[in-house]
Amino acid sequence: MNASACVINPFDITMNNSEQLFDESDIVFWGRLDSELVNTKDREQLAKFTIIKSYKGEISGQIAIVNELSNSCSRVFEMPMSAYYVYAKNDDEDGNYRISGRATFVPLEYSIEHEWEPQL
Repeated sequence: MNASACVINPFDITMNNSEQLFDESDIVFWGRLDSELVNTKDREQLAKFTIIKSYKGEISGQIAIVNELSNSCSRVFEMPMSAYYVYAKNDDEDGNYRISGRATFVPLEYSIEHEWEPQL
């Protein structure tokens, strides 16, 4: 049996690697979580956001993010009506955007607590 744990909080990893993530992501935004639904069978979460500010990508209005919950560095989006900084990639299969594996987002409250904002 191979067990591994996320050694560092994924929000800290995202904050420390925000410039690299910006380059690797298709979209980067600050948005309000409108709704979320976890599919435990497929180990993923569908989260719908309203874009507050787009930093990268031609996005506005409401978008959907498929958040893969595939390892110990995955996290779920929580508390609808809360805000997040999100880094995601295009998903050609279903037309949504996708976060694969490690959580590449930071809750607004966490960013305030750590006095962080994306370096763009």
